[in-house]
Amino acid sequence: MLLIAFGGDLRMNGMLHAAEKAGFSCMHVRRREELDNLPERADVIALPWPRSFSGGMLENTQIKQEELLDALPHCSVLIGAQADERIAARADAVFSPAQDETFLAENAKLTAEGAVAALMGSGALMGKSCLITGFGRIAQALTQRLCAMEAFVMVCARSEGQMQQAHRLGAHPVAITQIASAGAQADIIINTIPARVFTGEALAQMKPGARFLELASPPYGADPEQAARLGVSMEIMGGVPGKYAPEEAGAAMLRALERFIRRMPEKKEDA
Repeated sequence: MLLIAFGGDLRMNGMLHAAEKAGFSCMHVRRREELDNLPERADVIALPWPRSFSGGMLENTQIKQEELLDALPHCSVLIGAQADERIAARADAVFSPAQDETFLAENAKLTAEGAVAALMGSGALMGKSCLITGFGRIAQALTQRLCAMEAFVMVCARSEGQMQQAHRLGAHPVAITQIASAGAQADIIINTIPARVFTGEALAQMKPGARFLELASPPYGADPEQAARLGVSMEIMGGVPGKYAPEEAGAAMLRALERFIRRMPEKKEDA
């Protein structure tokens, strides 16, 4: 099977390494001039994930979206984050890793592990007071790891069920309405909610020198400019798996792709 990857970060390299081990023939297109040497068809085309294009450019390349569209071969499966109908029309089937629950769980664990690794660079976590906001996949994985490391973990969640689950993992559940007072007690704040849950008042109450890791997508849990004015340094950590563990993250993407291919109906040969 021929897999052609376009652009991407180190996670794409990891996916290609895993694909080669699995028996795929692979091409990696990163420069404009390489667009002239593409075959007419591929089995799989891989675009960067979780974002394929930025400002009209293919992620991590100097290839314009329109240039890619002109050169893109037809394929059986397109994997990536691109929802552009013109690009999707080049594929028999379109797959986003976000559709695969197993992949999302693996990605959440790698994100949590990467965040913990970043935190450990400034000292031991045992005994530190940590506030985690939200309780989705990433927050749950973080709670498990930080509690195992004997940190004092508070979890701000919206529902009673989530707070009960956090308690079962060893954390101290806090109602989202108490986020400001919980933040004032924390040495480390880790936000996973893509909404402005920290007001200026909440930011102003945080401990001097407290670390604020932002794992959510924009608009983030607080306004970065407002946080900076109030002396809170937000560490915006996007794409953690691709930076912390690109080989493992890429291999997880390939496994998700292979699961999708196995579920595809077999084509009937023409009589």
